[in-house]
Amino acid sequence: MGMEALSADDYESVHRASRGLAARYGMVTLNAMMEAWEELVEDVEEGFDVELIWEYADMLRCRRWLAEAWPVFTDRIRAARQAELDALDARFELATVPLYGQADSAPWHSRRPRLIVGDPPLELPGSWSL
Repeated sequence: MGMEALSADDYESVHRASRGLAARYGMVTLNAMMEAWEELVEDVEEGFDVELIWEYADMLRCRRWLAEAWPVFTDRIRAARQAELDALDARFELATVPLYGQADSAPWHSRRPRLIVGDPPLELPGSWSL
């Protein structure tokens, strides 16, 4: 896709998604959630801090937001950001393993970081069996 200017409909689709999901996620933007997903992917790739394990599910909220918002965006918005999202998802998949008891083909919400750094807590979540 070239660098065509986005239309009012394109911008409205992003605002509509943000407003529609605000009750559960707060008022956020597509750019903010893409950046949050990229930061989380980088954290997972570098080694996920063991102290954050119990917050990990909540940290995935940026990817959940993207999944819920994606169908609301116009084709032009999706086309403009799809390659970036696909690349982040692929990096995440490489840096994670399925949660214990989940199939290897489980989506991003059923995976945990492959590399966990820091001193392990007394108890890991059951699905994080190492």
